[in-house]
Amino acid sequence: MARNETEAAEAEEPRTIVYLGNRKTISVIDGERVAYPGKQCTRVVLRPDATLMDAAQEITGANGLWVAHSDAAGPAWVAAEGPLAEPLIQLLAAHYKAEIRDVEYGDLAEVA
Repeated sequence: MARNETEAAEAEEPRTIVYLGNRKTISVIDGERVAYPGKQCTRVVLRPDATLMDAAQEITGANGLWVAHSDAAGPAWVAAEGPLAEPLIQLLAAHYKAEIRDVEYGDLAEVA
């Protein structure tokens, strides 16, 4: 990696990553909601300047990330890492009545 790229990577603000256990994952293809079978994990990388309330709104809002990626009322579980991780997982778990998991809990990409 070039010196400028290394400096830019080091200068980046840490981001919060949220993992949501998704049992009814969907994708929008040609304007239609298409379901994916099985248990999935929806991964959300927050922008560096996001506040706790920004993150909560962007995930839970009527036009939020959860609605765009799932047909379930809420995730089965939540996990997160990064600066907003602890307060955000508490908020999301309470809002969705979901289990809180550690990020190290198995392979979050396939566990739901």
